[in-house]
Amino acid sequence: MKSLYVFLAGFLVFSLISYAQTEKELLLDSFEGELNSRTVDFGAGDDSLIEVDASTELKVCGAQSMKIKYDLKPGGYIWIVRRDEADKSKSKKEGNIWLVNPRKIDWEKYDALSLQMYGRKSNAIITFGIKDVKGEIWRFIILDDFKGWKEVVCPFSQFYAHRGQQPQNAEFNKILDFPIKSFLIEPNIPGEGVYYFDCVKLIKVEK
Repeated sequence: MKSLYVFLAGFLVFSLISYAQTEKELLLDSFEGELNSRTVDFGAGDDSLIEVDASTELKVCGAQSMKIKYDLKPGGYIWIVRRDEADKSKSKKEGNIWLVNPRKIDWEKYDALSLQMYGRKSNAIITFGIKDVKGEIWRFIILDDFKGWKEVVCPFSQFYAHRGQQPQNAEFNKILDFPIKSFLIEPNIPGEGVYYFDCVKLIKVEK
């Protein structure tokens, strides 16, 4: 019975990937399975709070979306990171978290990332970031000026890198070097809030 479950799970992932590829876009992550500290790197500082969970009520792709509930204090910070592989320094879980191994993607076929976000029209600012293969972090600003689900398109040409906000071991060369290693989500405006995210994809927007 266990082998049957493994086969069905593998078939589902294969079907999702095949469908995405035939539609000229590539689904990277639909936040299926466990969403906790073993599969999502998240945290907060300076008295801020963050909770990460799955929502089966509000979703776009698959059976669930990622729900974040936060309380960002003035001067505090929050981060949510989803990696291509489980962080083995924090988790013994092995294998890709994304649906596709980033080292096997033909990145030249795509020029943007997109994600589904459930907005509250709060005018809050959400940072959607990516870490490239040399450890440099690039950011794209999302304004919560809509209600309900919306596909937010983030062209690679509109990401920016900030020298003062880079990991110490990153190679800061101001070049977005592929493949991407992870993506991150950071609420930036102090206050309490709840957001839902789903369907992180690679897409082609320029002809």
